[in-house]
Amino acid sequence: MEIIKKYFYILSWILLYIGRTKSQFIFNLTESTSTECTKDADLVFLIDTSRSLGLRAYQKELQFVERVLEGYEIGTNRTKVAVITFSAGSRLEFDFNRYNTKADVLQGIRNIPYTDGMSTTIYRALEQARREVFVPEAGDRPSFKNLAVILTDGETNPGSFDPYSFLMGKTLTRQEANQLKFHGVEVFGIGVGHRVDHVEMVGISSGSKNYLRVGDIDDLESSRLFKILLNNVCATCNNKPADVIFMVDKSSSLGSVANFDKELSFIARFVDGFNIGQGPRDVRVGVISFSTDAQLEFGLSSYNDKSSLLNALLNIDFSLGNTYTHKAFEVLLNQGFSTSTRPSTVPRVGVIMTDGQSTNPYKLEDIIMKVKLKGIEIFSIGFGSVDVTELNMMATVPDHTHVFVVDDVHTLDTVRDELYLEICNLIGQS
Repeated sequence: MEIIKKYFYILSWILLYIGRTKSQFIFNLTESTSTECTKDADLVFLIDTSRSLGLRAYQKELQFVERVLEGYEIGTNRTKVAVITFSAGSRLEFDFNRYNTKADVLQGIRNIPYTDGMSTTIYRALEQARREVFVPEAGDRPSFKNLAVILTDGETNPGSFDPYSFLMGKTLTRQEANQLKFHGVEVFGIGVGHRVDHVEMVGISSGSKNYLRVGDIDDLESSRLFKILLNNVCATCNNKPADVIFMVDKSSSLGSVANFDKELSFIARFVDGFNIGQGPRDVRVGVISFSTDAQLEFGLSSYNDKSSLLNALLNIDFSLGNTYTHKAFEVLLNQGFSTSTRPSTVPRVGVIMTDGQSTNPYKLEDIIMKVKLKGIEIFSIGFGSVDVTELNMMATVPDHTHVFVVDDVHTLDTVRDELYLEICNLIGQS
């Protein structure tokens, strides 16, 4: 194993010297849903009412739906809501035409009975959403975003209700989910408990970032997806200024240029949700890279538009070295925010992205104290062999809104919307 590691690092250094470690990727900002703030939508909930759920959990489902809807303005020209329930078959409880006020929608939800069915015909609910809800006759509006949220505690199971085998039922669910997404509906999936087929639910959802698994029904309202749905992947950040600097790890432990590119791609997609510029209501972005040394790749005043900023990201080089995280914070403090002429009321945000533990944790703790005394808000993103305690130490409190941990660099996008939401909320409070 040590021989392999040595070979790998030697190869990396060779690539560096022949000039192939410059980032060569092209941002594909259409791979996942944009974080553009569009609050109003045509929103349908597909709610499991099968026997395995139980009455108490069913009531919790309805309460969750009510809490999500607190984040929306409901009305003829605002968000409209529909509900489908499913167990043995599916039932359209009400479509977009039925209610035009939040009070009526919430009362309609409270009146939905628990059917206690013996089957879980998810495919029927998805088909009904496509054929009977997201159509003009049911009040669907072509100029509004289409969202669907499906909650279940199990998996597709036709049971004795339909003459389908178990596998055929799952095939139908996959087909109907694909049809719904093909028609432009963004699908969020929520799986509750240990009986859920998570592979099926990720397939139903519009990507893994839109799927949430929770161990218990009581965990729903503390979840990441709850906060995203409550704000419709959006917060009160439009037309409000902020200064955001990313500190991006490019140490040897990343392993490859491709992995470094994943970090830059994450930043690019994140930035795509903001109004970038130098105006009084714009968001300004800077980037610091670090390994053995740290450097300001570009500052807050470098770019006046989003396109130029994204092009600058393309030109950031990958390098090899240790993880001197404290040097990134020194640059943040001494160069990143030191020349800003904006009012002190404009939020100053630092986002640290790293795959490992700092080489010098003592110096890191010292500089972090100085950074926080300057009122800079810090968010930590860790992936791979990261030290969670160190992530917590670097981040502003509370940890549960400022620290994000994913398995590896390939799953960074699963926290992008949540980070966007938290920073957006911070901007909105300024």
